[in-house]
Amino acid sequence: MAHRGTEFTLGEIADDTDISESAAAKAVMQLRDWGLIDQSEDHYYVNQERGGELVQRLASLDAVVQIFAATPADDAYAEPGWGDEVPTLD
Repeated sequence: MAHRGTEFTLGEIADDTDISESAAAKAVMQLRDWGLIDQSEDHYYVNQERGGELVQRLASLDAVVQIFAATPADDAYAEPGWGDEVPTLD
């Protein structure tokens, strides 16, 4: 998001993120399919006009991740089969 509007090749993305070019290609294609980035020939970029919206979406997603990461380890509802131990209302 810091470089919205700047176009990058897959090679540049791979070099800047320390991942393989094939992994970068998979990630970029998924982001493009989700409408998060745009493509111009063999370059990829975040549209400047949508940048603010995407920043908000990423911040919301990050907040959800932090909430779930903070879930206590002794949360009974996080354990598989917890519903089997709950009595019915009948």
